[in-house]
Amino acid sequence: MADLDREAMRAVVERVQRLSDEHWWALDPSCRLIAGDAWVGPAGTRFGADVHADQRELRDMLAKAVHSAKAKLASLPDKS
Repeated sequence: MADLDREAMRAVVERVQRLSDEHWWALDPSCRLIAGDAWVGPAGTRFGADVHADQRELRDMLAKAVHSAKAKLASLPDKS
């Protein structure tokens, strides 16, 4: 039974990592546009700060999800 649990958790870790990799760059296009002055003025400055904060938060949450899944897998008993 423990082997099945480890295999299932290993699949979860792989899926979480894959989703993290896919979404890590989700806000990059908007951040590049902001850096290129696509939005200007006070509203543009606020929007830029918000998007960059959202990007940091997204990446932090993705990193935590991957770390949590890996930690759970590491905590499961090995088959040996």
